[in-house]
Amino acid sequence: MRYTAIASAASKSKQSMRTLALNVHFKHPSLGMKQHEILSRATAFLLSVDPKDSTNQGDEHGQSSPYDHLVKSRSERESRSRKQDYAFEPAGGKSRNASELDWLEFCPGKFRPLVHVVASSHVLSPWLWKKYYPQPWLDKISQEHVAYSVDVYDTRDETSVSEPLATFALNPYPIHHPGNMDLAIAHLKQEESTLKQMQALGVEMLHLTDLSKNFEKDDTVFFEGFEIAEDLFDPLNDVEGTNVEKKQKDDSSEEDTRIFMPYTNRGDLIFASQTRFLASTEEPLPEGLCGGPVFDTDGDVCGIIEGIVPKDHEDEKMAGSASFIPYFRLKEFIDFAERNILEQILPKQLFEKVVDIKDGKALNDNKKPMDFAGSEDKEESIQMDTVYEDMVASMKKAHTPEQVEAILATVEREKQEILDILDREGGDLDEIVAKVRKRTRNKQAEILKQIEDGMLEEAEIVPKKES
Repeated sequence: MRYTAIASAASKSKQSMRTLALNVHFKHPSLGMKQHEILSRATAFLLSVDPKDSTNQGDEHGQSSPYDHLVKSRSERESRSRKQDYAFEPAGGKSRNASELDWLEFCPGKFRPLVHVVASSHVLSPWLWKKYYPQPWLDKISQEHVAYSVDVYDTRDETSVSEPLATFALNPYPIHHPGNMDLAIAHLKQEESTLKQMQALGVEMLHLTDLSKNFEKDDTVFFEGFEIAEDLFDPLNDVEGTNVEKKQKDDSSEEDTRIFMPYTNRGDLIFASQTRFLASTEEPLPEGLCGGPVFDTDGDVCGIIEGIVPKDHEDEKMAGSASFIPYFRLKEFIDFAERNILEQILPKQLFEKVVDIKDGKALNDNKKPMDFAGSEDKEESIQMDTVYEDMVASMKKAHTPEQVEAILATVEREKQEILDILDREGGDLDEIVAKVRKRTRNKQAEILKQIEDGMLEEAEIVPKKES
């Protein structure tokens, strides 16, 4: 039995589309291929980078949209460029200690992705999963031979799903789980314009279940994704397996005519461990749902579909049940991936400072006020000057002189405020930094409001540095 509207979480899919159909294309000349063909297909979904609390702002009519924060954050970044002293801010959300911020909240908005495309690792890169794909010809395939895309289907109308509403390209360099979990993320090409089009089509960006939430036996969850209409897939025979393609290649390979069909189902939890949750379903999940989201009753993502327990399992209660990787494991992987992304963007010394902040360490080892200009210790002063000069040199490569001047002015002003507070009141450095940043945001909001009310003239927009 297929469920299309069950409880509040499942019925939400009638107003928005929460999953994407993932296509992996490949072409290898040594295999006699002259054009790209389908290598694998499954389900994927968009996971928001920004905190959940920065969404749901509503439009001018009071209607909430899953992309409200995208529009709002983009507008704010453009407005901040008009006031040079407040050019770059971390991501929004509720007030938190610096150590609690996500990695990409330390990344300038210009370089920070807004979403991750979450999928199964074995679908994005089958050649990495030889226990799933034993075909010898796969040994010749590598990342350079593949391309990725996602299709958007109108899952609200199951009578018209043979053709996608739109197809969007992904960047061809996914990030895989560093261990043995079947997790990976990729990113949209031309993300800003793609997200706007997806928003217009009704695609929703999702958020993970809060880490403080606990699940118990018999709790209800919901599975969503795409079923492959033609039976060209074979199930694997272990609980870690997923339903994967066993397509044999030959010189007379025909065009892939399979179609995606939207599928939803509900399940009741029967087993939970640190690496896997199992849920009983009225019927086993079909092939194609690997990488799809699992929703809790609040509509948040509590896991990613991994596969099914073999139908001939010795325990009849577990046989055919749905297996999914829990939300806290997905969160750990996202943290790993975002840290790697940030490390590639920030200068080395600045990234190391972020690591210290995330570890709960003070910005300086001796608990003394920050001093970029000098130190009582000559060697330490020289080292600090070098770090500062490297940071400035790195910024000059990415920004115009006006932007660099604005950033340094903001740093200097906030540094002086922090020193003044430490001198007058003392206290925890992280808390003081957070307090000063909040004051900056409040002042910025006040200036923006004055501009909107016509009390101040808009400054000339700072031009971007030509490449």
